[in-house]
Amino acid sequence: MKKFNIENINTPEYWDKNQTALDFGLRQQKYLELAGDGKTILEVGCGLSPFLQEAKKHFEFAFGGDFSPETLKKANEMYPEVIYYNMDCRDLSNQTSKYDVVVAGEVIEHLEEPDKFLKELERLGRKVIVSTPILEFEDKEHLWEFDEDYFISRGYATEVVESNFFRGRKYIFAWKLE
Repeated sequence: MKKFNIENINTPEYWDKNQTALDFGLRQQKYLELAGDGKTILEVGCGLSPFLQEAKKHFEFAFGGDFSPETLKKANEMYPEVIYYNMDCRDLSNQTSKYDVVVAGEVIEHLEEPDKFLKELERLGRKVIVSTPILEFEDKEHLWEFDEDYFISRGYATEVVESNFFRGRKYIFAWKLE
């Protein structure tokens, strides 16, 4: 794990202005493969991702949490079958529901306290799936870059997958069962 940036620009206001919809691609397909089927799934830091729309085919209830009010408004319009919550992943201590699967894709690298974040995800989910990019450059939005050893030392299984969208970029997928 390597610290990149001291200044943290990741606020609801920043993401209200910078949120973009992503295509359903390799990363989301990998989340589905790892998630399997179940009753409930939560995506923390969901943004405008189409992942939960696809996950709804495998889960009875799909929930998304994000701290950006504008993003939540758009997500509700785009994917009305998903239940969205205003949720700040920087502090999940007020979340009390338990889910079969909790997914956090491309979130952990933006947070001041990644260890605390993982512990909270583990408290909320019977299965936890996290992904993070392996960067070749410093990104102003990213506070950290992780390696597989970080997740393995915390009891996670890992796999590195090359992006089919960003040529040459790789992602670490890490998952853990309760």
